[in-house]
Amino acid sequence: MIDIKMPDFNRIEMAFTKHCMQSGWSSKYNFPCCPKEIEENSLETYFNNLKVGSVFAFNDHSPNLIILKVAQGENNSSILVMCEREGTLCEWEGFLPWSIIEITFENKLFVHSNLGSYFEKNDADKHFA
Repeated sequence: MIDIKMPDFNRIEMAFTKHCMQSGWSSKYNFPCCPKEIEENSLETYFNNLKVGSVFAFNDHSPNLIILKVAQGENNSSILVMCEREGTLCEWEGFLPWSIIEITFENKLFVHSNLGSYFEKNDADKHFA
């Protein structure tokens, strides 16, 4: 019998970046726009660091995630980010091109929850709204 290990997309784990956790990701990532230090308005600082066209997340095993859209959640308690995988061959490499991530700030940690990945940008746009 062959034992195939599938990623556990429900796990919550520390990311490579200090002060960052991630939920629903297939592997660990770096989040270069994340504030280096924790402050009173850390989520607002993070929001201001997120620029369209910048790298949102990266690791050595998958194409970079590039920021397409950013929005603050209700009562500024979260941030929504829509990203596109860098490179035209990402689908052939096994990655869906568009993702939506929610960032919350809990217990002095930024939690990056992968809310979904999509084959079509229109589908990502519908879920981002």
